[in-house]
Amino acid sequence: MRHTEYGYVSPIEDYCYRDLERWLADKKKRERRAKKHGVFNLHKGGDDHDKSKTL
Repeated sequence: MRHTEYGYVSPIEDYCYRDLERWLADKKKRERRAKKHGVFNLHKGGDDHDKSKTL
């Protein structure tokens, strides 16, 4: 058994917790990066967006 921030867990559980924590940290980074670049801003670009479309 290993002592972690979640208490004493088996090595397999420790591996799963580390994997989930890494995934969560990456998800937060992706969301911050997307927000910074305006992915969630629906009003960004305005009429310029229509002009930049290619068919």
